[in-house]
Amino acid sequence: MSFLIKYCQLTNRWLTAGIPLVLLLLSVSSGVQGQPKAPEAPTTPPTSDTLRISLPDLEQQVLARNYQLLAQRYQIDIAGASVIQSGLRPNPNLWFQGPLYNPQTKRVLPFGSPTQADMQSGQFNSGAYAIQLQQVILLAGKRSKLVALAESNRTLAQIAFRDVLRTLRFQLYSTYANLYFDMQALSLLQAELARQQRLVESYRIAQQTGGVAPYEVTRLDVANRDLQANIANYLAQIADSQATLRVLLRQPANTFLMPTDLPVGTPALPAVATAIDSALTNRPDLALSQEQITNASRSLALEKARRTPDLTTGLYFEKYSNAYNNFTGFQVAMDLPVRNRNQGAIRAAELTAKSVQAGVENQQTIVQSDVLNAYDKLNAYYNQVNTRPAGYLDRIQNISVEATKAYNARVIGLLDYLDKIRTYQQARLNHINLLNNIFQSQQQLDYVTNTKFF
Repeated sequence: MSFLIKYCQLTNRWLTAGIPLVLLLLSVSSGVQGQPKAPEAPTTPPTSDTLRISLPDLEQQVLARNYQLLAQRYQIDIAGASVIQSGLRPNPNLWFQGPLYNPQTKRVLPFGSPTQADMQSGQFNSGAYAIQLQQVILLAGKRSKLVALAESNRTLAQIAFRDVLRTLRFQLYSTYANLYFDMQALSLLQAELARQQRLVESYRIAQQTGGVAPYEVTRLDVANRDLQANIANYLAQIADSQATLRVLLRQPANTFLMPTDLPVGTPALPAVATAIDSALTNRPDLALSQEQITNASRSLALEKARRTPDLTTGLYFEKYSNAYNNFTGFQVAMDLPVRNRNQGAIRAAELTAKSVQAGVENQQTIVQSDVLNAYDKLNAYYNQVNTRPAGYLDRIQNISVEATKAYNARVIGLLDYLDKIRTYQQARLNHINLLNNIFQSQQQLDYVTNTKFF
């Protein structure tokens, strides 16, 4: 009986000490091998064709191939053609009249010379015709005002192109950065999932001998499911970024765009006044609003000029006319501005001018607010990264492996272990998100000022 008691005591000590030692050797070694270093992009993209491309190279290709930019360039060319058309003078008008049928002689198109008898009797059964040449003369400087308005429209198209270019560049930089940092986070979570799965497998082996409670394996499985859900979310975000880049680049759908490198620094911020002045000077949407004032003013000047009717002049020649043979005369014609003096169009142009003036003042307020908003966000992220204690990243680097060692050695419990693992993962993800936020905020400040500060 005493022998049996001693045997059970030895067996119990082996179960409580020996199995954790085996687990420690299995999972710690795998944990050391799976310890994530600097996050890297996944080595296997979800598509067969992979295009590794840097941000500057991608920007050059977008500028050359983007549909939206090409369409806006055509708008500039169209506006330039309108300037040419506005400078052209009206064509002269040539009018001719001749006899189609003479019922007296029963002749069609009687253009021959009249007979001597017809000439003596004063009846011209043939040879009569009339020619009229007219020219419209634009008065009140309408042509020059049309040219000025067309030139303003071309300037609007050029400014609109700059605004489209600014927006596309910001969208490209933002999407590329999101893809780059999402793939870093994905790499981190995939490494964590691989390490956790090795730990679960070793604990399943120990569970068969009774060294590990079943609920621990189940709880670790749940933690792995959470990691898989996070990985799926990042894969969805990566797919969205890929779709946006393919549209910007006109890239085939089966090509995976792999970002190469995106260094993030924290250079000094420009002064707030400098940023606001740069925005007020360089923002194309504000310049568009200001040019609309010029456009509305020129449109109003043109509508006022249209109160003055145009003058039509001409020369008239009639062969064998009622007055005398070979009648030559001149013509002058003009509409009388009695009822229609273009009152409605002038009033509409005046209201448009007032409207765009108010729009410029509102746009200036929006620009200043955009700059202050972007500046405050970037300053907040700078403070966050600058106030981190020295060696912060080095200290969080080994939390995962050390927690695994302590858990296998039964120094800490399951809940404490999972808490340390979540702390490590969240700290690493927070660091990745902080880098992304810094880069995005820098690009946002460049966007709202249309100035390359970073």
